[in-house]
Amino acid sequence: MDNLTFIGMAGCGKSTLGKALSKKLGVVCTDTDALIEEKFDQSLEDLKIDKGYKFVRLAEEGVILNLSNDIKIISTGGSAVYSEKSMEYLSSFSKLIYISTPIEVIKERIDSGQQRGLAAPIGTSIESVYLERRPMYEKWAQVTLDGMLSIDELVDFVILEILRDKN
Repeated sequence: MDNLTFIGMAGCGKSTLGKALSKKLGVVCTDTDALIEEKFDQSLEDLKIDKGYKFVRLAEEGVILNLSNDIKIISTGGSAVYSEKSMEYLSSFSKLIYISTPIEVIKERIDSGQQRGLAAPIGTSIESVYLERRPMYEKWAQVTLDGMLSIDELVDFVILEILRDKN
């Protein structure tokens, strides 16, 4: 099985899809946001308030660069794309999959966004973050998924179209 890394905005479904695939395929899914929270014993939002959004981004880079290259499924935080080192490292052993989800849906899913530890300056609109990050997700994506599909549809697509043996 190829290693898979999900990238995209907060609320696009990276963690949900990672967990669903993990369960269906019987492999481990690693969520970098959860690793950061575990490492610092704080929520991402509290960490951002205490130390700043740039600290959260650096923490994410550190967590990613310490991941083992045999992890089958990785769900990254939305700000992972700010680190060239992280993205190059992940792409060296994993297929980068962007879950492209419309801004209206992202906003519905994450409300104000600030409770999600959005690694952006306080007061920055979700639209601004989305517009800034979208070109970075598109740059790194080896595959783009339609974030409007259900999780079951996405799981089936990943298994049938991305993981199937292409020989």
